[in-house]
Amino acid sequence: MSPHAGERIKEIWAASGMSVSEFARRLNCHRQNVYDIFKRKVVDVELLQRISRVLEHDFVAELYGTKGSKVTLKFSVTVEIAEDGQYKITEVQTVK
Repeated sequence: MSPHAGERIKEIWAASGMSVSEFARRLNCHRQNVYDIFKRKVVDVELLQRISRVLEHDFVAELYGTKGSKVTLKFSVTVEIAEDGQYKITEVQTVK
């Protein structure tokens, strides 16, 4: 039986100590959307990547990969490079 994505996300979120309001803010959605995510058996990869970044947990590998398997994800990254050579990732988007 495949794992229930929403339940697993809720479990990791609860352990983080983050409030629902803060989690929603970081995901750029409403609180009700967070509760809806917790009910989903399947979560699309793009949203799962956002949730993974916020909770610092690799849900994509956990829910869609198996040990020893390879998961290929396509995405674009926007990077700002300062004059001193320091860089900051400002945006990550999945590519279809």
